[in-house]
Amino acid sequence: MLLDHIILRNFRNYIDCEINFPKPVILIVGGNAQGKTSLLEAIYFLCTAESHRATHDAELIRHHESGFYIKGILRNGSDDVMSLEAMKRARGQFKLKKNGVFQTKRSEWIGQFNAVFFSPESLTLVKGGPSERRRFLDLLISQIDTEYLKSLQEYNFVLKQRNELLKQIRATLAGKAQLDAWDKLLLVHGTAVIIKRLEIFHQLKDHAIQNHRKLTGGTENLALTYRSATVPNDTLTNDIENSNPEHFSTNLLADPSHVSHKTACEDKIIKHFGVSLNGSREADLQRGTTSVGPHRDDFLIELENEPKTRPPNYHDDSDAHLPEGERETFREVARSYGSQGQQRTIALALKLAELELIRHLTGRNPIVLLDDVTSELDYSRIGYLLEVLQNLSAQTFITATDAEPLVHHLNQPSVLKVENAQISSTTEVSKDS
Repeated sequence: MLLDHIILRNFRNYIDCEINFPKPVILIVGGNAQGKTSLLEAIYFLCTAESHRATHDAELIRHHESGFYIKGILRNGSDDVMSLEAMKRARGQFKLKKNGVFQTKRSEWIGQFNAVFFSPESLTLVKGGPSERRRFLDLLISQIDTEYLKSLQEYNFVLKQRNELLKQIRATLAGKAQLDAWDKLLLVHGTAVIIKRLEIFHQLKDHAIQNHRKLTGGTENLALTYRSATVPNDTLTNDIENSNPEHFSTNLLADPSHVSHKTACEDKIIKHFGVSLNGSREADLQRGTTSVGPHRDDFLIELENEPKTRPPNYHDDSDAHLPEGERETFREVARSYGSQGQQRTIALALKLAELELIRHLTGRNPIVLLDDVTSELDYSRIGYLLEVLQNLSAQTFITATDAEPLVHHLNQPSVLKVENAQISSTTEVSKDS
């Protein structure tokens, strides 16, 4: 389905605006702080029920207004039409509607219309902390697997209850034995989260490495490694790479009889998770928080380079057992040693992998939102990115201060000119214009 048009009322700096999107590729052109990014943010919000940059929904309400409203019409031919609405009052609850019917749970909303967003903030995937990479994985998987989102929500609920109990025990208001019930639930829901993350991460990694190789012309090699706070990483890697993803179960509570037939991978994760949880109990009681589990996981981003470029003070003993002449490469952590250009390229490779994976697993092209790519990427990488998107036939929204650098890569895009949160004109341009 394609986004046919959108209505914005009191969203960010938009007062009341309705925009049609007649073409699958739309260039949104305007100066800084005119409303380009806010338009993409509104589209992303309709797809995911969250902003890529705001911490609280109230931040999206136009200054001095009582709330915001967004409505999008999605169309797949003349008969297949779907409406999505999102609204938030400053002092009220956030509400979602699909075809006029209120959606009571966010899990019912995610995945209706998938989106991939590439913006300057995407660099936090590489430069930011573990929570940024977990959020990236969680949103990606939630868009393609509603059972995962339910497991994640259940896990976060149990985690919150366990942390509250830890604080009560520390204050001598509860007994330690009460932890046992919460620990069992944490193991069940946590294992479901870990299993699905590993399954998707393994596929994401392959796509990202291939894209990165193309983006760098084969001059750099990307390495991605899932880091678990619960299970030894050699166990994770071996089991996932040697298992059939179709055997994984993401909802271990759905069928109690399934417990005796869990895959070897699930058994190992539950075992290691249980040992880690028991081993950390005393430390958890002292801190009043749970120190192991998928809420502590991360994935490591590294670049493989020749030894002569080894950065100062770099230590890696992974090849220490080899003779000096056989130590052909080493890995440097992209977050610490990668240049700005390298970090941007890695972020783009991950975002392209996200797009390809959603398309592969759902059979649908996600909507693609590219914010200010001309300032974040060089000319060759912009060309590669847009070529990939056009080959996929994905509906694509691109913001820029000038259309000229992009028009020559695109096949007859529509151009929206934005000034002070108003769409002043709509024109169509071609490569030859």
